[in-house]
Amino acid sequence: MITSLSRFVLSILIGAIGGYIFYILHFPLPWLLGALCSTLVASMAGAPIDVSNGIRNLVIVIIGLVLGSTFTPDILKHIPDWIPTLSAAVIYVAVVTFIAQLYCRKVAGMDAVTALFSGLPGGLSEMIILGEEAGADVKKITLAHAVRVVGVLLFIPFLLTYGFHLEQVVDTHVPQYWHLPDALLLVACGIVGMYGAKLIRLPAYRLTGPLILSSIVYLNGIIVTEPPEWASLIIQLILGSSIGSRFYGTTYKEIVTVVAHAFGMIVVMLAVTFASAYVIAYLTGFSYTALILALSPGGFAEMALAALSMGIDPAFVTTHHAMRLFAIVFVTPFIIKLIARRKK
Repeated sequence: MITSLSRFVLSILIGAIGGYIFYILHFPLPWLLGALCSTLVASMAGAPIDVSNGIRNLVIVIIGLVLGSTFTPDILKHIPDWIPTLSAAVIYVAVVTFIAQLYCRKVAGMDAVTALFSGLPGGLSEMIILGEEAGADVKKITLAHAVRVVGVLLFIPFLLTYGFHLEQVVDTHVPQYWHLPDALLLVACGIVGMYGAKLIRLPAYRLTGPLILSSIVYLNGIIVTEPPEWASLIIQLILGSSIGSRFYGTTYKEIVTVVAHAFGMIVVMLAVTFASAYVIAYLTGFSYTALILALSPGGFAEMALAALSMGIDPAFVTTHHAMRLFAIVFVTPFIIKLIARRKK
């Protein structure tokens, strides 16, 4: 008899194989996308794999804590200077989401909720979490965002390196990882944040509650260390395996169709990004290349790493992506309610 534990273990093993293959091939987000691809293929082939809701929910809480760690006291010093571009970033989210979801509905033929979450320029994990809670088609969201994240990660660094002649720089930063007291405090933030957010009915409470408390702890300098690298890899592996294991019964024709539409959406979103960055740079005087990274519809952490490697202020890029994330996480549920009312 196949138990839920054996399904989980098999999922992780298959995911780890895919992650390692992507890692040695130097693909972006190897442990997330590699695990996703390998478990997706295994799931469609009928393999008995699955990741339970309990484990998935735990990973969501940890993701919230890790995202909160990107908010440091140094960011507070610069925010007054960045108010014009941060405000513009929120407007950019509204514009690019409207155009992208319109493309997803009219061209890709998605329903309104799935089109909205496929068109939002958020991170892969956050969009899947929020989309699932809203009742969207998780398979389509996963494929659309996976293709978008990979496409942006491959195109933007290439463009900045060869189009704008930015040189790669060596990262000399030596991170200080979590100690036991830090880890215990963050566990408390996760528990209190999750149940507190649920009590006051915050949207996506497993993500938003821990994220808010974690960011408060980091902004006040109570914790200054960073999440250990292995923790991030494990989160990516479990999340990727969890997503890929859901594709049981999906045909290859369905996947090819969604991926083809996702490439079209990349072109649309990047066109809006370049145009928006140019207008904002012209009006505010900020660097065009920095704004391209700050607005690019790629992953939160990945765009920050790209900024660091190219000598662009990573705090500027991270703060703008964080503002975009907060806008998406807290505004989207209200949009979903409006869609539901229109349907009724």
